[in-house]
Amino acid sequence: MLCQRIPSTGLGRRLAFLLRKPVLALRREVVDIAVLGVNFRLCPTQNLSDKRLLCTPGMLDGVERAFFARELPRESWLIDIGANIGGYALQLAGQRPDLHLHCVEPDPELAARLRANISFNNFAQRVAVSEVALAPEPGEVTLFRDARNRGKNSLLEGAADVQGEAVTVPALTLLQLLDRCGAQGEVALKMDIEGFEFDVLRAFLRNAPLSRRPRWVQLEQYRKQPLNQAVELLLADGYEIRLRTRMNVIMRRVGDD
Repeated sequence: MLCQRIPSTGLGRRLAFLLRKPVLALRREVVDIAVLGVNFRLCPTQNLSDKRLLCTPGMLDGVERAFFARELPRESWLIDIGANIGGYALQLAGQRPDLHLHCVEPDPELAARLRANISFNNFAQRVAVSEVALAPEPGEVTLFRDARNRGKNSLLEGAADVQGEAVTVPALTLLQLLDRCGAQGEVALKMDIEGFEFDVLRAFLRNAPLSRRPRWVQLEQYRKQPLNQAVELLLADGYEIRLRTRMNVIMRRVGDD
């Protein structure tokens, strides 16, 4: 598909939006497609991530994925927290077959679709899934689901634009998750948990020894907005910004070169 290869520049985004309109106008409930060599089953009427994978995959953190694909040493770990249906993690798995990936997705329906996409690509040996939420304390939490864009699901009541069903899901702390993963060596986190990043990271930094800090962290941070609390927290803990894009920052611990 032509628009899959359009660069994520301002002009590229406008062109891609024009090209994808006739595709989305068909309103197909399910689309099986290869996105840059990785197989997905998409439901574009339910989820913004599915729409982007179908027509504009470069806009699904394409610059950030390219950065990690280039910078992470061999056999590194990437933990995708808020993995959705796997668009980020599975494309990175296709780019870097040596990486170990662990996806975290609390929504039971999205987690099932994520596992299906892993199976379509025979990635089960190196892409694992934890069907849990991350929280400051372990236990159970309420996940508020967005009725029109499941990528907006959040643990913060009112964060979803159009509230759907609220469900109770199990929760782990970030330190517990790292223990579960068994990640070793160079570890990168990609966190997209709709406003709950600060609470999770604050609890983690309070309890985790320095040896457990991940070397890399990707967080949502719009370029035109002041630095959010989560980014400020990591800056104070010894991280620095290594990449800043329109929507995200990638940070690395100072002195870990």
